[in-house]
Amino acid sequence: MLSLATLASPLSTLAQQAPAAAASAPEAASSDAAVRLNPVLVPGKRATDVGPMPGLAVTKDQIPANIQSATKEQIKESRALNIGDYMNTQLQGVSVNDYAGNPFQMDVNYRGFTASPQIGTPQGLSVFFDGVRVNEPFGDVVNWDLIPLNAIERFDLFPGSNPLFGLNTLGGAISVRSKNGFTAPGVEGELLAGSWGRRQVKLSAGGNDDTLGGFVAYTGFREDGWRDNSPSRVHQLFGRGDLRLDRGSLFASALFASNELIGNGLIPLSLYEQRAETVFTSPDRSDNRVLQLALGGQFDVSETFNVTGQIYTRKSRRGGLNGDIYEGFDDMIGLRGGYFDPDNPAAGVQPRNGAYYNTPGVITGTPIGLLTDTALDQRTHGASLQFNWNLPTRSVMVGASIDRSRSTYSMFQRLGLIDATHGVYADPAALPAFIAAQMDIPGNNFEGTSTTKSLYASDTWTLAPQLTLTTAARYNHTTVDNQLLTRTVEGLVDLHELPANYDNAQTLTAEKFSYRSLNPSIGLNWLPAPGLNTFANVSRGSRTPSVVELGCAFDDTPTPVTLPGATPNDPPVVIGTTARSLLGPGCNLPTTLSGDPYLPQIRSTSFELGARGLLSANWEWNASLFRTDLKDDIYYVGVGQGRSYFDTIGKTRRQGLELGLQGRAGVLDVKASYSYTSATFESPFYMTSPHNSSADFDQNSRTQADLGYRDYQLLPSPGASLNGGRGTYHQILVKPGARMPGVPAHALNFNLGWRVTPSWKVGLGMQLRSMSYVRGNENNLHRPGGTDQETGQYYCPTNAQTRACDQSEGGYIQTPTRPGRTFTQKGTVPGFAVFNLDTSVVVTKGFTVVAQVTNLFDRRYVTAGNLGVNPFSPSTVGAIGVSGWNYNSAEWQPSTFVGPGAPRGIFLGLSYALGAD
Repeated sequence: MLSLATLASPLSTLAQQAPAAAASAPEAASSDAAVRLNPVLVPGKRATDVGPMPGLAVTKDQIPANIQSATKEQIKESRALNIGDYMNTQLQGVSVNDYAGNPFQMDVNYRGFTASPQIGTPQGLSVFFDGVRVNEPFGDVVNWDLIPLNAIERFDLFPGSNPLFGLNTLGGAISVRSKNGFTAPGVEGELLAGSWGRRQVKLSAGGNDDTLGGFVAYTGFREDGWRDNSPSRVHQLFGRGDLRLDRGSLFASALFASNELIGNGLIPLSLYEQRAETVFTSPDRSDNRVLQLALGGQFDVSETFNVTGQIYTRKSRRGGLNGDIYEGFDDMIGLRGGYFDPDNPAAGVQPRNGAYYNTPGVITGTPIGLLTDTALDQRTHGASLQFNWNLPTRSVMVGASIDRSRSTYSMFQRLGLIDATHGVYADPAALPAFIAAQMDIPGNNFEGTSTTKSLYASDTWTLAPQLTLTTAARYNHTTVDNQLLTRTVEGLVDLHELPANYDNAQTLTAEKFSYRSLNPSIGLNWLPAPGLNTFANVSRGSRTPSVVELGCAFDDTPTPVTLPGATPNDPPVVIGTTARSLLGPGCNLPTTLSGDPYLPQIRSTSFELGARGLLSANWEWNASLFRTDLKDDIYYVGVGQGRSYFDTIGKTRRQGLELGLQGRAGVLDVKASYSYTSATFESPFYMTSPHNSSADFDQNSRTQADLGYRDYQLLPSPGASLNGGRGTYHQILVKPGARMPGVPAHALNFNLGWRVTPSWKVGLGMQLRSMSYVRGNENNLHRPGGTDQETGQYYCPTNAQTRACDQSEGGYIQTPTRPGRTFTQKGTVPGFAVFNLDTSVVVTKGFTVVAQVTNLFDRRYVTAGNLGVNPFSPSTVGAIGVSGWNYNSAEWQPSTFVGPGAPRGIFLGLSYALGAD
C-alpha cells in the first residue's frame, strides 16, 4: 500500500514523471512507475484516513463500521448552510434540535449523542478540522458557524467509540478535510438571496504549478431572520498553501471567522400557535470569533513508510448577552424585596408577587427581567507525530499527541425590566430598591488549563484476500487545573435579596484533577462474495468531565448547617448537616460555576454489526445494528432546594438500527435511509423539574437542614428521606428505560434527483422524524391534567425542655401556598415531515442558475422543547404590565416551550465556476 502523498498526486504529474524516469533508468522505471500508477487505476477504492492525521489510508472495505462520507460535490449540490444542516438531510442516524432558534446553532444528534454549541449540553461527538480538534475546551461544545462549508474537500462520519480520535468520542467522530490548490483548482463563486432578507456569497480560488499550490475560500452570510428581532451575520475565511516534493509534502493553513448570531430560543406553545415568529424574551446574542493556524507535513521515508506531523494553535472568543425572565420574582412574596408605598404608609410593606395573598402584585419598581453578560476566551495549542507503515498485507500506525488549552470565563448579571416587545433592558432609575439593578453583579469568574497527552496505535491486517482484522488502542492522560472566583456567603441569595451594601466580594477556589484511560478496539471485515462486505467491531472510549461540569459538580460531603444564636453573644446553633454544595450557589447554566469535587470520567463501550454491498452496478445498500453503553454518565440533576448540579447518574444506553439504499434508475437518482435510535437512561436518579406534572409538590419533602429551621419541629413526608437524604421537593424520579429528551426514535431521509436534461436538474428531499420527549420530562411521565398545587410546610414551635412540638403554642401550623396551576400541555413534541425542493440549470459553460424552496408545503413543526412556565399569562386578579407580565404568579400558565422550525423559504442564486473540477 502506498503513502497518502502518493495516492493524492495528480495523474498528470505521475504521467510526466514516468517517461522521464523511463528514459534515464529503464529498470527503475519498470518497477517504480508501475507501482505508483496502480492505486489510482482501481475504481471505487477511495482511500480514507482512519484517524485525525493523514498518512495511513485504507479503503472503506477495510473499515469495520458504517462509515458515512460526503464529498465537496455532494455538499455543494445539497445547498446546506453548514455541516449540521447537511448531516440532517443526507446522513443516516442524524437529527437536529433547534433550542437556540438559529440555523447555525443547532444541536446535532447522531445515534443519540450530541454535538452542540450550547454550554452545558452533554457532548458525545468529537469534531476535527484538518486534524485539529474543534470541540472547545470549555464544555466540549462545537460551534458549527466557525467551519466554512465551501472550504471542505470531504468529511467522514465515523460511528462508535473509535479510540483513534481521542477524548469525547463516545458516539462518533467527524473528520473534516479541507480543499487545497491541488484538489480544488479554479475559481468558484456563488450568490444567493431570498426569504427573510437572506444574502449569501461564497468565493473560492485554487491553483498549483505541480509543486506549489494555494487555495482560499470566503463565505459571507446575512439575514434578518424569520422570527422577530433575529438578524445574524457570518464571515468565514480560510486559506491554505501546499508544497509537494519528491519525498513528501508540507502545508500551512489559516482559518478565521467572525460571527454575530441571534438565537431567540424556545417559546411557549400557546404563543407558537398564535404566531410562530414571536420571541419569548430578547436579546439572545452570541458573538463568536476564531483564529486557527496549522502547519504540517508528510515525509515519505520509503514506498512503505512515511512520517506525518502537525502543530497548531487555535484562539476563540465567545461573548454573549442574554435577556431572560427573572425567575426570582416567584419568591417576592414577603418583606424581603417588598414594596413600600410612601403615599400609602398605612398599607405597610406589600409583597411584589401577589400569588400567596391573592393580590394583584406590584408593578412599580419591580424587576422582572435579567440581563446576563458573558465572555469566554479559549486558546489551545497542540502537536502530533505519526509513523505509518503501508505494507502489502498490513497498514500500521503509531502516534503521539499533546493538546494544551487555557480558558477564561467571566459573567455579570443585572436586574431589569421587559418592554412590550419582550425585550429586556436595564433601568436603574426605575428600580431604586435593588442594588443588583444599579450595578453589574459578578457571578463567577474562571481561569483554567487542561493538558492531554496521548499515545495511540492501529493495525489493519489482511489475514486473507477477503478477511481483514483491525485493532487499535489509545492511552490518554489528562490534567485539569482550575481557579474559580465565586460569590461570598453574603452573595449566596437571589439577586433581589442582595443587601444595599453588597460589595461584589468573591471567594477564590482552586481545584486540580487528573484522569487516565486506555481505550482499545477490535474489528473484522469479511467479504464472503463479490459486492458484499460484512463487518463487526467492539470499541472502548472515554470523556473527561468538561470544565463546566467540574465547576457545577455536586459535592455531597456532609457539612454542618448553623444558624446565629438567639443573641449576638450566643454561639451559633448547629441544626443538622447537609451536602456541601447546598450551602453554595446552584448552577443556572451557562452562567454559574462553583468550586466542586471530582467527577469520574465517562466510559463507553460500543458494539456494531453490519453489512454493505452492491445490488447491481448502480445500486448500493447498507444495514447495521449498534449499541453504546455508558458508565458514569453525567447529567444536570436535582439535589434538593430546587437546585441543580452536574452529577454522575450511572448508566445510559444508545442502541438501534440503520438502513440505507441509493442508486440510479435512468434519469433518476435515489437515496433513502432509515434509522431507529433508542436512547435511554439505565440507572435511577432524581432531577429538578418543577413544571412536570409528576413532580413532588409537597414542601414537607424538604429536610430541616435545607429549610434552615431551628426552633421548630417538622412533619417530614416520606420523600424527605429519599434522593440521598436530600428530599424530593420539586423533583422527578427518572427510572431505567426512560427515553432521553430530544432524540426521535424514528428518522427517515429520502432524496430524489431528476436529470431532466444534461443541463437541468431537479431535486426533492424529505426529512421525517417521529415524536420526541422534551427536556424536563426525562421520566416520560408528564401529562396534561392535574395541577402543581403544593402542600404547605408543617411546623411546630418546640418546647425548650423536651424539644418536642409545643402544643401550648397551637400545635402544628401549615404555611400558606398559592393556588395550583393546571397542566394543559403534553411533555412531547410531535413528529413531522418536511420537504425541500431545489433545481439548477446550466445556462452556459461555468454559469449555473439555482433555485431552492425549503419547507415546500409550509409545514408548521418543532424540533425541540422544554417544560416551563409562562409569566405572560391572562389575568383574573394579577396586575398586567406593559410587557404582558402577570404580577400574580399563581396565574402563570405551565407550558411546553418549543423550538419552531422555519416556514417556507424561497431562494434564488447564481453560481460561477472557471477551471474548476
